[in-house]
Amino acid sequence: MDNSVSRNEFYSLLTEFKNPLFLCHRNADPDAIGSAYSLKEVFGGSIGVIDSVDRISSTLINRLDMKVLYNPDISMHDITVVVDTSTGVQLNNIKLEKYCIIDHHTTNTMLEGAEFHLIEHRTSTAEIVYTMLHETGHSFSTEMGIALITGIITDTGHFKHATADSLYTTASLLEESKVSYGEVLELLSSTPHDISMRIAMLKAAMRTKIERANDWIIATSYVSSFNGTAASTLVNIGADVSFVATPIGEMVRISSRARRTAIERGVTLGKILEEIGKTHGGTGGGHNGAAGLEVIGDKDQILSECVKRVKKILLKRNL
Repeated sequence: MDNSVSRNEFYSLLTEFKNPLFLCHRNADPDAIGSAYSLKEVFGGSIGVIDSVDRISSTLINRLDMKVLYNPDISMHDITVVVDTSTGVQLNNIKLEKYCIIDHHTTNTMLEGAEFHLIEHRTSTAEIVYTMLHETGHSFSTEMGIALITGIITDTGHFKHATADSLYTTASLLEESKVSYGEVLELLSSTPHDISMRIAMLKAAMRTKIERANDWIIATSYVSSFNGTAASTLVNIGADVSFVATPIGEMVRISSRARRTAIERGVTLGKILEEIGKTHGGTGGGHNGAAGLEVIGDKDQILSECVKRVKKILLKRNL
């Protein structure tokens, strides 16, 4: 059954519910939090988060004085709106009853059970939320502007992966919400880098293994936490593609990142990790340049398989 709807239909359907829960994935990023906040401002209801939020989201929540429910009781709401989430694993596989989805990832494994969904393959969910609300005639408060712009900036890697649409949406939000771009940058720069994260980045660098595919560099490492940030760090210091693992008991959680040049070469991390996830009975997915994977297995074996698949793509045109 095709339960996809247009932006206008999604908006109309949401107006039928009196107490929606806008639910964000664990370790929620600013795209999830900013989108959920803006939707709540329009439709009412509550913002929910599984487990925790990341450090920038924490700063954003404090700056906008948001009320957030952690590990909320979904039975208290007449519908759960799953925001910026592509797999049930990101929600700790909680049992969802009546739910819908608004998301921008290239893959999503939660569509079949949803009442309806709005999926657009854009660089952030915040762009979808802005476009939907703009088309239905809503104005944007300063707070909504800050929330959505922060989501766009962080999900595009500070515009490194931005499209013309990302930039247009940001410019429109700056104008409509009367937000100063410097105010958003100040929020981002004021977010503290705690010592545990700094140590994790140093450990990731120290443990890095490097694979070459002609002039391409693929880096792998492992840390006990902050694996997404570590994967970004390895790309920032020279890798074209990076995979960083975090072993959790028998499970391995992997975050990956890729430079735009690798993406243009054909690397699609979201699809690659989705395929590996299916092969190993786990879940994976995300974007072309940033994706995640959770499977049961040996971290070195899984990392090796990730490298092998990327290397095959990078070398394909040279065979």
